[in-house]
Amino acid sequence: MDLKFNLHQLHEFEDCVKVFLRSINVKDVNDISKTCLKQIHKDPLVEHTLKLTKLLKSSHEMLKSAAADLDSLKCEQLRNQSKLIQVQEDLNDKKSIQLDSVQKTVDEKLTTWSSVVAKNSEKKVIQKEMKRAVKLAFNEQDRERSVIMFNVKEREITDTNEHHDGELAFRIMQRAGLPEQDGTYRCDRIGAPDSSRIRPLKVLFSSKSTAFDLLLKSKNLKDDDQFKNIFIVPDRSREERAEHKILVEQLRAKRAENPDKKFYIYHKSIRSNN
Repeated sequence: MDLKFNLHQLHEFEDCVKVFLRSINVKDVNDISKTCLKQIHKDPLVEHTLKLTKLLKSSHEMLKSAAADLDSLKCEQLRNQSKLIQVQEDLNDKKSIQLDSVQKTVDEKLTTWSSVVAKNSEKKVIQKEMKRAVKLAFNEQDRERSVIMFNVKEREITDTNEHHDGELAFRIMQRAGLPEQDGTYRCDRIGAPDSSRIRPLKVLFSSKSTAFDLLLKSKNLKDDDQFKNIFIVPDRSREERAEHKILVEQLRAKRAENPDKKFYIYHKSIRSNN
């Protein structure tokens, strides 16, 4: 990329301005007045004017070139971002296939193990309960690596961009201050489409540390004009949501009883700074 810019041109412009300022006995451009200019003879004034005019013209050309190159960079960045999102979705598809294979292997092992136990022990292992336990373990791991975003605008019916949620979530993470991702993430809407409300957006990361970092930095969104209404919370189970709802009600009650104190929820309990 060539911005048609060099230090020689910059120094030439600065030297020309300094010579002109010295000729009218001022130290700064802001000190120039009509009285100062009237003190200069016509020929030197014409000479300075010609030099400055040429330098301004070349600077104008440089700025136009820079603006065009920056527009090109922006378009290239958007294309690269779109490619990155596509690669992430491809990786998620492959991961889903691998998980299906793991689940199949677990089912086969459970069937074999249940048969052995039934033959060698009076205890009967219920395969359904074992499969439920494995499923709960997988769900728990997913929740540790997930967050839930509320008030994230859904794609319009006429919008053909299939990566809408992923791109919007990426911008929200950037505004919150989350650094560039080394891994991948997957976005899914929770619930059936409903024109009367915006469905929550679940974002699943490749590591739970990324989800934890985003939860910590999500408070930065309250100062962002575009995303100040976005709320990011942990991905809780049904039981955890019920417990958290009770904690929130208790928190409101304590704040109402003691308006001068600051209460907050920390590690499934209500605490105070006072």
